Amino acid sequence: MPFVRCVGAITLILLLGAAPAVSTGRAGFSGEPVVTGLNFPVAIVFAPGGRLFYTERFSGKVRVIADPLSTQPRLLPDAVYVFGPISSFFERGLLGLALDPDFQRNGYLYVYYSHRGRDSKTDPYRHRLMRITVKGNRGESPVALLDRLPIGSQSEFGKGNHNGGSLSFGPDGKLYLSIGDLATPRNAQDLDSLAGKILRLNPDGTAPTDNPFYDPKRPAAPRSYVYALGLRNSFDFTFEPGPPETSRLFATENGPATNDELNIIEPGKNYGWDEDRISGVRRKPGYVEPILVYHRTIAPTGIVFYTGTRYPDVYHGKLFFTDWNEGRIRTAALTGKDSIEAVSVDDDVFQHREGIVDLQTGPDGLLYFTTPTGIYRLIYHGGP
Repeated sequence: MPFVRCVGAITLILLLGAAPAVSTGRAGFSGEPVVTGLNFPVAIVFAPGGRLFYTERFSGKVRVIADPLSTQPRLLPDAVYVFGPISSFFERGLLGLALDPDFQRNGYLYVYYSHRGRDSKTDPYRHRLMRITVKGNRGESPVALLDRLPIGSQSEFGKGNHNGGSLSFGPDGKLYLSIGDLATPRNAQDLDSLAGKILRLNPDGTAPTDNPFYDPKRPAAPRSYVYALGLRNSFDFTFEPGPPETSRLFATENGPATNDELNIIEPGKNYGWDEDRISGVRRKPGYVEPILVYHRTIAPTGIVFYTGTRYPDVYHGKLFFTDWNEGRIRTAALTGKDSIEAVSVDDDVFQHREGIVDLQTGPDGLLYFTTPTGIYRLIYHGGP
């Protein structure tokens, strides 16, 4: 999670022959509070019927907001469920959140969190992928789908960053999870480590047999879960609208002190983060180049394709992404059907006073985002 602010100078690199884009500085957007005064909401997800679920990073609580689309949203006083104990050191916490595609029927809710252990043998520090069953506004029947996921240091100091944490179902019905390199770059290239990867799972926590590195002799081995590797700290990802067979996966990636990236993630591909600690354009055999690179450390976070109709037509189908350092919402427009031939970027769609963490489209066609203290909706009021 990019919860440590960094500064630097910015340069935009557009790959695959694209000319540098000029920021258009579009006006007309504002952030309207849904609920403020919150305890570091991270991930948000809308449930069928309109409720808004979110994770509290420090408390381990999954909370729910009733009537979030209305002018009088209500934060329910009781947590849906409390996970933990939570390790909130550095960038750890209750991070990822996803609802099952069949949530209305089964009530399954999935989370990824940093567990604060008591001893290294029986209850170590670790990341955990959990599932609960939500009935009404309360969760029960916790199940650890993947336990003892790598976490870095076994304490509240040391390596507590680069945890990843994005959790989402793809159009193929599989559950995808990003885990950062845990501040150890060699993890990203090691297929025997789950760190520095995007994982692909069945909803029950097993590895799909069509994963690119699936080992039928070791179905529970880390490599059986790996979908893509060579990632430093891919904070969030989203799937391109369209049929499952053509829907591509786009992910934000946090660089070291420069070269934050936007990547198109393909199964079995390597995105170049390794022990030389160089991100951005690598030009090394076997590594996939990013489609967008920021030399300035903006710490990109949430990402989503906009498919609503509440904003001007120019925004329909565009890729919106956010950042932690500057609190901006940006857009990228991509052209080309079979490959990315050009990328045009607008870095000045909207700016909030705090860093932005997650970004989702609501059932009302508006974008919703989280900051350390609140949840907001992005409203378009018209041009200047």
